[in-house]
Amino acid sequence: MKTKLLALTGASLLSASALVMAQPAMTSPSNNMSDQEFATMFTAMDTNKDGMISRAEYAAYHNSRFDIWDSAKKGMMTREQIRTKMFERDLRKSDGNPQGNSALSGAIPQK
Repeated sequence: MKTKLLALTGASLLSASALVMAQPAMTSPSNNMSDQEFATMFTAMDTNKDGMISRAEYAAYHNSRFDIWDSAKKGMMTREQIRTKMFERDLRKSDGNPQGNSALSGAIPQK
């Protein structure tokens, strides 16, 4: 009985490890972001340098990004304005050839 249980447990572990090894490696949380870019963003968000991002740090970082993108300083942006800013960001990051973001690939959105 113990031999069968050990064999079953071993087979289960081998199957689980095969599944884990078959998973694609995730190098960053975003297909459009390198590990270095993610590290830079995380460091910028972690203003108190404790290695964690608080809700306040997260909000402050993204509010600052919004302020940069809201060039008209209206405190709001349309879908097209955001889409254009995202497209422009991806073009800068990819030397003019955005990859990995089907919503932004293709023709430059009209303003």
